[in-house]
Amino acid sequence: MTPRVSLRIRYADPQALAALVAEADDLGLHGVWVNEPWGFDASAVLGWVAANTSFVLIGTHVLSVFARTPAATAGLAGALQSLSDGRFRLGLGTSGPQVVEGWHGVPFDKPLARTRDTVGVVRKALSGEPVSHDGASVTLPMPGGRGRALRFSQLGGPMEVPVFLAAMGPHNQRLTAEIADGWSPTPYSPDSHGAFADALEAALDANGRRPELTLAPVVPVAVGERLDDLLDLERGWSAFYLGGMGTKDENFYARAATRMGHGPMVTTIAERWQAGDRRGAKAAVTDEYADSVGLYGSPERIAERVERYRAAGIDELVVELRKPDLADQLDDLRLLWKALTS
Repeated sequence: MTPRVSLRIRYADPQALAALVAEADDLGLHGVWVNEPWGFDASAVLGWVAANTSFVLIGTHVLSVFARTPAATAGLAGALQSLSDGRFRLGLGTSGPQVVEGWHGVPFDKPLARTRDTVGVVRKALSGEPVSHDGASVTLPMPGGRGRALRFSQLGGPMEVPVFLAAMGPHNQRLTAEIADGWSPTPYSPDSHGAFADALEAALDANGRRPELTLAPVVPVAVGERLDDLLDLERGWSAFYLGGMGTKDENFYARAATRMGHGPMVTTIAERWQAGDRRGAKAAVTDEYADSVGLYGSPERIAERVERYRAAGIDELVVELRKPDLADQLDDLRLLWKALTS
């Protein structure tokens, strides 16, 4: 069966948001995800999306578990689940030291524990029970404080919100297999599924939860006949993630690409990026890597290459449109949908 298709949006402006969300809803896509790296608040954007759609699921893709307290994340999830009449999915990730410490100003400390504690508090809060939690990174109520265990306020009844984790490392993947409803990494290549998901698959085999977990990687897309030009769009984004989204010693995206067998390429990109040579870093991204992590080419080529995802057991394609112009993005979304549903 062909995987379901959702759209991930990097919020830019109201016109683009309105056009892309309306097209996704009209075409019948499975969902719309809104990214939150740093900058605009994804929950505010999703409130608008919920009010202006009827069918698509909506979700955060992804919120850093360090960006809000677990209770604030639970409040966000409850509000959006209510506003959307049950269409919300909560996508969470750790992000990395550069964003967590450089933007949020909090220590990138115990990321695995913070993820477990956040999911635990969210689920407990939305169940309607008083929230008490004794975790490795979060304790509620605060020990020695003046607070007491509180219930989620203004909740009509228990809520169930699917939780997706953007887990890259093996420890986080094992946690995903234990507590999450979905897995949504970026980057990802179905040609190297084992390099990305060995720990996840092994844990799911062990606990029997594979049917319960949705595999939904991010899939960059650009449609057209000039493959070299399309891959060049990916080279820019890949250079940014592999060279700039992290520190010299801590870049989860670079580690993933290295596990794919692209270690020399990753080293070159990192060296050039750290030296301020952005153009050189982009040029170092190989055609092989760029083509492997997305769907590029004619509609016919894309229809053929999507089979790689189906064969890898992927349930949902979280599409990210690579062309910068809105009109081109809308065209590519329509062409992709037609290629996959014809």
